[in-house]
Amino acid sequence: MLAAAAAVAGALPPMPDSLAEAANAVREEGRSTWAAYYKHARGFDSLRPLSHRGVNDWGSVGMMAIDCLDTLWLMNLTAEFKQARSIVEEIDYTPAGREARSVSTFEMTIRGLGGLLSAHALSGDRLFLRKAEQLGEALNTAFVPGRFPLPSVSLKKPGAGLPPLTSRLNDAL
Repeated sequence: MLAAAAAVAGALPPMPDSLAEAANAVREEGRSTWAAYYKHARGFDSLRPLSHRGVNDWGSVGMMAIDCLDTLWLMNLTAEFKQARSIVEEIDYTPAGREARSVSTFEMTIRGLGGLLSAHALSGDRLFLRKAEQLGEALNTAFVPGRFPLPSVSLKKPGAGLPPLTSRLNDAL
């Protein structure tokens, strides 16, 4: 988040004199970074900081909003957390609402599913649990008992065939 803020702002802030000042500086950078995403790329997976454009490079799951949920909560940025929640609430995580593209099983599990579950654990908001369940259903097809997990999965068409290398590795089992 800080790297994106520095790229947008063009420079890093001066070094603080105390831990309290450092905490406030980090909190303000978090607020500034979120504001840039919300203004220029609300609902997209990522913000391109130099062009100020949003891009869906993770299957249109609002990955930036998911990634920021726990950080916004821990920084006590309540208004920003509510904005991120509203983005997550608007996104359809079922296969009907997804783009036809493959995503990394690992990244989508740790960032997407993990982000939603941590937001639920921190806030107690059941919306995040429902959204995690929807996303988990699509990811579940990558995990076949007795086989290696698929390295990528289609959120639009869960369970679409094994990539050739994975098929050969699984045949060796």
